Amino acid sequence: MRQYAVKGGAPLVGEVEIGGAKNAALGILAAALMAYETVEIENVPDLSDIDVMLGALKTLGARVEKVNRHTVRINGSTVHTTSLLDDALNKIRGSYYF
Repeated sequence: MRQYAVKGGAPLVGEVEIGGAKNAALGILAAALMAYETVEIENVPDLSDIDVMLGALKTLGARVEKVNRHTVRINGSTVHTTSLLDDALNKIRGSYYF
């Protein structure tokens, strides 16, 4: 984890962007399947585990759209199967959400 040491009498100004938490994002992505309307999820970390989870959602039939690097839209109303046989999914801890 990065740390910053600030010396001096000047006040701090500016912004710090906080990255999304992978483990929280995996559960939120899986939960989006339960909604019949489109769900937009922001602050999603740009990680391979997230890409594997999004691929699994597509395999189930969900409509998945990556809006940008950290925003995803998911619509679960088109899910057509509950069978998920994906070797890649077994490699991430978030597979238990399914």
